[in-house]
Amino acid sequence: MKLGSISISLSWALVFQAILTCLLGVGLNALEAPFDSSGIAIFGVSAAVYAAMRFHPVIAIPIALIISVPLWLNEGSIVGKESLTLLPIVLSLFGYQKSLKQVIKVGAGFWSIVFLPILLLEHSLDNSDNINMVFSGVLVTWVSGVFGLVTGHFAYLAVHGLRRQTSSKSERISLHFLFGYFFSGCFFVASMAVIYLSISLFQQQQERQIHSYMKQRVKVLEFQLSDFIRRHQNAIAGAAQMLSSDVVKDNKDAAANTQLTILATRYPEFLTFLVADKEGEIKQAYPPTMLEKARESGMPNVAYRPYFYEVMQSGQPFLSNVFQGRGFGNDPIIALSAPIVDVNGVPTGIVEGSLSLKSFAAVDNLSLGGFSMLIEDQKGEVIYASERLQMQPLTKAPFYGCEPTCPIEVKDVNDDRTWLRFAEPLSFANWTVSYYFDKRLVMVLMSSYLLKDLLLLLVLSLFGSFTGYVVAKMVGAPIRRLVRYIAEFDPKQKDTAKLSQRTLHIQELSSLSDEFMSLERRLMKAFDDLEAARETEQSLNVELSDLNQSLEHRIEEKTHHLASALKEAEAANIAKTQFLANMSHEIRTPMNGIIGSCELMLENKLPSHIEARAKTISRSATNLLMILDSILDWSKIESGKMLVDTHNTDVSELIDASCELYRYISEAKGIEIITKMSDNLPTHLYLDAGKVSQIVNNLISNAIKFTNEGNVQVLTDYDGSALTVSVVDTGIGIEADKLGRIFEKFEQADASTTRHFGGTGLGLAISKGLVELMGGELHVESEVGQGTTFRFYIPCTVGENDTANGDDTIVALPDKLRVLLAEDNDINAEIVIDMFASENITCIRTKNGKDTVEAEKRYDFDIILMDCQMPVMDGFTAASIIRKEGRNKQNIKIIALTANAFTEDKNACIEAGMNAHLSKPIRKKVLFDSIARELSRV
Repeated sequence: MKLGSISISLSWALVFQAILTCLLGVGLNALEAPFDSSGIAIFGVSAAVYAAMRFHPVIAIPIALIISVPLWLNEGSIVGKESLTLLPIVLSLFGYQKSLKQVIKVGAGFWSIVFLPILLLEHSLDNSDNINMVFSGVLVTWVSGVFGLVTGHFAYLAVHGLRRQTSSKSERISLHFLFGYFFSGCFFVASMAVIYLSISLFQQQQERQIHSYMKQRVKVLEFQLSDFIRRHQNAIAGAAQMLSSDVVKDNKDAAANTQLTILATRYPEFLTFLVADKEGEIKQAYPPTMLEKARESGMPNVAYRPYFYEVMQSGQPFLSNVFQGRGFGNDPIIALSAPIVDVNGVPTGIVEGSLSLKSFAAVDNLSLGGFSMLIEDQKGEVIYASERLQMQPLTKAPFYGCEPTCPIEVKDVNDDRTWLRFAEPLSFANWTVSYYFDKRLVMVLMSSYLLKDLLLLLVLSLFGSFTGYVVAKMVGAPIRRLVRYIAEFDPKQKDTAKLSQRTLHIQELSSLSDEFMSLERRLMKAFDDLEAARETEQSLNVELSDLNQSLEHRIEEKTHHLASALKEAEAANIAKTQFLANMSHEIRTPMNGIIGSCELMLENKLPSHIEARAKTISRSATNLLMILDSILDWSKIESGKMLVDTHNTDVSELIDASCELYRYISEAKGIEIITKMSDNLPTHLYLDAGKVSQIVNNLISNAIKFTNEGNVQVLTDYDGSALTVSVVDTGIGIEADKLGRIFEKFEQADASTTRHFGGTGLGLAISKGLVELMGGELHVESEVGQGTTFRFYIPCTVGENDTANGDDTIVALPDKLRVLLAEDNDINAEIVIDMFASENITCIRTKNGKDTVEAEKRYDFDIILMDCQMPVMDGFTAASIIRKEGRNKQNIKIIALTANAFTEDKNACIEAGMNAHLSKPIRKKVLFDSIARELSRV
């Protein structure tokens, strides 16, 4: 996989490891913390650290972020979450494929230095009232990060340590450092496990004790409150019963005042008392001034009060919900009322007492410090709440969505505090009493214990480092002495001091020392033998020196001859290439006149015998051009300059075109050309059509040439990976001992072949070279008198169907086309001008590059046909000047018409600023097609 400039090698095994690491880390982070603290205690950082060491940052960083998701879903310090999330990310960016020391420096050093001060500041702001919570919270978060670093790094070293690759060329660490790191790490992890277990058990014990106390206390509170309400309710009911008796019928007002005075004396928790008749009119009240206040405030009637009409309707004592006093005081109160009945049991009035909520404070004061009490009525309104709960009477008590199956721990939605809560309904009234304890106080109680244990953890880790140092010293000291002894060992000194054995008390090190002493003895003996061999060698070297001097002289002489021969060969090759280029140019120039003249003549109506002569001249010139092309192709193959141009090709059309090319010649000899296409042959294949066509043309031409009767078959097949073409003739055949020579250049099966059949002997050599250039093979099978089969195969792939059809008609050019012809050869110029004249297009001619540049500056032209080799100024220079200084330098089209047919000639034309390249001889259709194509690109 490639991301920008980063290349990552992925495999299914690596993907599986990444997924497994991610799942393990998420699972560990999702575990509940072993104890409560203001810090963050998690274990999944180790998986993220392992991922940072194992995978490229492009993979490791997303894994670290996914692993940290459970961390962010829980409550805790924001800076703590950020620090634990960034630890593996920082390690991945700066520690991936780095040395052991670099990982420790980045993880334990840089991370701690950056985040510890910020973490300490955050905890100081959140827990400024308790220094123990500040430091214990910071240490818990820091320990989680260090635990993840150590365990993740150990896991990576355990799995990949022996075969890991680092970007460092060599990683060397001291034995002291290695032992100190591993011992302190192991001590840290083991001590952390024991200490965390101890803290967890201690906290569970503390919470069990608190839960037990709260459970017992809430039951006691329920009993105390129920008894409290019951006693006061009974007092009111007793007073009502006394006023209902016949004893006080005659002096009822005095009896009522007496009863209210007795109630006020015995039950000071009541704020007020009143006696009302059956109409709700207050008849007596206590204190005595209460009645006057009620009359002054216009509220002498209590018929609308629930404590009146509920009692009058039911005839039973009544306990009200909490309500705000009106007329007789503004304190929140609870009303207790009972009916006064006549002899028939019909209520004739009520006795009511208003109970102060401050009465419950006495019960609340019996609780231990930190515990709070809440009493709520059936409507969920606060009757009484401890000061710590910060709830006022008559306000709504907190409602928890989990009711009635809430756990012991509940969260206050208003201030995000977590409480331990036990609730119990009162048996005497439809009230609920709840007992609360702030969970933060548990953490405060635990913080000092936790801080001591964490400090002990650090001490044990330091002890582990010290232990590792001591062990490393015990092991390293003998090894260093042995290394020094080995470094000072000199086999020339026979009386060297022996290695001391006094401290080699470790068995393996003692065995190592013994083996070295044995090796020392063998080395001493070997050194003596080496000295003797060296003396023998010196004598032989003298003899070799004399021999070397003579050999060096001969080698220098041969090297000089070879260098001279190489230079001569290179010069001959350059001369050959230059000769072929010049020959091609000089031959193509008159050939252009011959073929162009014939083409123009055949466009006109000619007598049959003259037309036949013209066609003969054209075919002869074409054959001569094919011979020239064969020589040039063989030159390219030999020099390695022939390139393969693969494109989508219609195979059937290619084969048919080659057969049609030679059908006239074959019919003249009475030979039939038969083509057979296999059903497996696709319509199109990706191959070099030009080279395949040239190979097929050579093979068909040879088959017709050497066949006097019968037929020539062209068989085509495709096996899924290669195109196979077979050309089978019924000709004279080739003798078996001459089959190997026919593919050599300028060679034929028999010397008389050239005399009887003609040919250069290059066709098969070129065909074999072209087939091998395209990665295929060419084979021949022949039997004298029966015929010959040439078969070649070329690797290729299936192409895409192309519905476009070729058109042999000459395209029509614009009527007012402005053409400038740059040609120094009069015959070639006349041929081109006549081609345009046949289409009623005027063409202006210049004879050198300088005149061409001047003509272009003076007149507007659409097309310039540029010869490359001209006197005064060549075509390359003229094209470059026109592109820089021309009248229409941006839009004018320049097409090269040159006898230079090499690829480097075409590239030179394009570099000079020309748009296209046509090699001579020029065909009218090819010329006009090229002009039309270039004009269409405007």
